Amino acid sequence: MEEMKNFEVVTLEDGIKYIVAHEIDNYLLLINSEDETDFCIRKNVIENGKEYIESLDSDEEFDKAIKLFANFIKN
Repeated sequence: MEEMKNFEVVTLEDGIKYIVAHEIDNYLLLINSEDETDFCIRKNVIENGKEYIESLDSDEEFDKAIKLFANFIKN
């Protein structure tokens, strides 16, 4: 029998549930649990002992995060 992995699921502000597929340097690759072609990248932030997910601040930050995930996938 194949072992199943438990994945963390988060609900974003749009009400859609996403699976946390991978995390690199506090960036999260999120995949829509209903449509695997729909994905997004967010960042995991910890402030005052509280953890939450927020949108990226700029196109430059998105470029940085997507490069991290692309390098991960290539290797």
